[in-house]
Amino acid sequence: MHWTDKYIGQPYVPESGDCAAFAERVAREYLGITPGLPDAHEVKLRAQAAQIRAHQAEFVEQMPAPTEGHPVLLRSRGDLFHIGVMTFLANEWWVVHADQSFGAVVRQRLRDMLRVDYKLEGYFRWKT
Repeated sequence: MHWTDKYIGQPYVPESGDCAAFAERVAREYLGITPGLPDAHEVKLRAQAAQIRAHQAEFVEQMPAPTEGHPVLLRSRGDLFHIGVMTFLANEWWVVHADQSFGAVVRQRLRDMLRVDYKLEGYFRWKT
């Protein structure tokens, strides 16, 4: 069993179970750190983008390559609005994320996400 399996299929819940809340939960449960993201999470996409942009430097530092269990930030339609966590599985990098359109936590190949909907903002590591 892979460490991410226990999260797959858990429901997406605006604010308390959105992508940022999920990434912070993985940080606590898998990495043993508490990033301390803001309690209130924006629900609308443009507002999420603004919130991520405003707080990004407080919580993460950019890395040159993905790091197991740490965040990846993604853009869609030009806005930075989605956070997932990276995992290496079956010889490739995957993104585990709470996705509003799926209504649940999903695991997707990074290459597939970049090919279809998202652009990579960068790989990050939680500040501790």
